[in-house]
Amino acid sequence: MNRFYGKWLLVGLAMTVAVIGLSGCSADPKEEEEEDQPTIYTAGYYQAAAGITPCYWTGTTRTDLPKVGPYFAVATAIYISGGTVYTAGYYWDDSKAIPCYWTGTTRTDLPGDGTHEAYAQSIFISGGTVYTAGYYWDDSKAIPCYWTGTTRTDLPGDGTHSAFAYSIFVSGGAVYTAGFYADGSNIIPCYWTGTTRTDLPGDGTHEAYARSIIFSGGTVYTAGYYLDDLKAIPCYWIGTTRTDLPGDGTQDARAASIYISGGTVYAAGWYGDGSNAIPCYWTGTTRTDLPGYGEARSIFVSKGTVYTAGSYRYGLIDVPCYWTGTTRTDLPGDGTHEAYAYGIFVD
Repeated sequence: MNRFYGKWLLVGLAMTVAVIGLSGCSADPKEEEEEDQPTIYTAGYYQAAAGITPCYWTGTTRTDLPKVGPYFAVATAIYISGGTVYTAGYYWDDSKAIPCYWTGTTRTDLPGDGTHEAYAQSIFISGGTVYTAGYYWDDSKAIPCYWTGTTRTDLPGDGTHSAFAYSIFVSGGAVYTAGFYADGSNIIPCYWTGTTRTDLPGDGTHEAYARSIIFSGGTVYTAGYYLDDLKAIPCYWIGTTRTDLPGDGTQDARAASIYISGGTVYAAGWYGDGSNAIPCYWTGTTRTDLPGYGEARSIFVSKGTVYTAGSYRYGLIDVPCYWTGTTRTDLPGDGTHEAYAYGIFVD
């Protein structure tokens, strides 16, 4: 029944509305042009001989984030507020995964049940408060949740089976999260307004997943994918109305991230062409392929330009990158081992 369901180690992310400051006047056109250049932030991790290290990149400058000893850790999402970089993710101690967020490079741990693994997958800053979303495990199942600061709020699934939250957005004091839950026979995509769950339609028979959420103009938008008899189909939902997105028509495809700008829906993801995964983004339902073979995991739109982040395959390793439109910029790992970018924010 379940091809994709389980404890997903890596993810995608909640996307956010850009807060664009007004530049001061300058008598020097060159100086004004430089001031208008955006700063692109991405988050993820890289592998080295010493293990897996979470990090964020400012442009192409990498900043490593603290973890515990030799154990691995991952940054899954990023948000910039007041010039401060916030990232969310998780790290392993000697027994389990612990959810956390980093303010700059200062780590704040988040509570699970105290015994089992837990993961933070998305981050949002509103009114100076840090909100994160993810899930934790008890003895029998995964429980979706969000944290306000370090206070955990559990979200309802069916009460018996596992459920997961993967994306968070805050607007007007309301907390919106997106994810999916199992009901014993299927996997149902959904979003939560506070702790009230709204189910989203797949094809009615097969599994479906919501991976990203945004609230704009009084409407909830989510993105993800659903399965039919043969393949995964990328889509986004406006409220509970589903819009399918084109892949190659025969192979699996997925949408991992969503953004709204000027009333237009943008989504990022990838599709299979029979041999490779092709990173892409959709403007409405028009697909734009991105160079490289890999996956686009996160999307942000600023001043009419589409920015996406992800990774592409180079030889035997995965290389983290972001795309400005369709122009790819590689991000440094250790130069030898694989690395991934999972979140993007443009400031």
